[in-house]
Amino acid sequence: MALTKSQFLKLVQKQIANTSVGASTLRGMAPGTGRATTDCLEQLDLRVFSTNASSFRRALDRETDRLVKRLPKGRWGAARKFLNIFLRGATYNRFVCEAYNLHRAEPWLEVPLDSNVAKKLLGGEGGRAVLPPWRGIKWLDPEMSRQYQDFAAQVAKKEGINRVHLDLLYWRSSQR
Repeated sequence: MALTKSQFLKLVQKQIANTSVGASTLRGMAPGTGRATTDCLEQLDLRVFSTNASSFRRALDRETDRLVKRLPKGRWGAARKFLNIFLRGATYNRFVCEAYNLHRAEPWLEVPLDSNVAKKLLGGEGGRAVLPPWRGIKWLDPEMSRQYQDFAAQVAKKEGINRVHLDLLYWRSSQR
């Protein structure tokens, strides 16, 4: 029997969940973090992320909190990073993006924060003046994340892109 569209989309979502949480993303995390994360991401209802900015924010916060409860060490920063990487991957995927209208969410998506992104933001124009020092993803909390995301939005605007795409500029930028 042929796959239904729904079955196909679930398989694609599962693939995105698994590739979003690879070895480099999980470095330094507790055992079981990868499985707990992919299990959670595979089950996300992506429709809730494409309605409007306030609904997106509520869904992002709710799903971050849900993932925190499933992680072995319950770290908010790690949960938010994993969720942001997954949502970016889902938006970059043609099938999932079209099916769930994720193109609408692109302006609201957050850049996945990590030491590389933080270093670039801190080293950029005015970063050190407005951003708290980066201590690591394990210590990222909602307020610190908001500060970094707000600043990232300003930087991205100057670049003519949405903040979620800053990672493309910053990831392994020394190798360009």
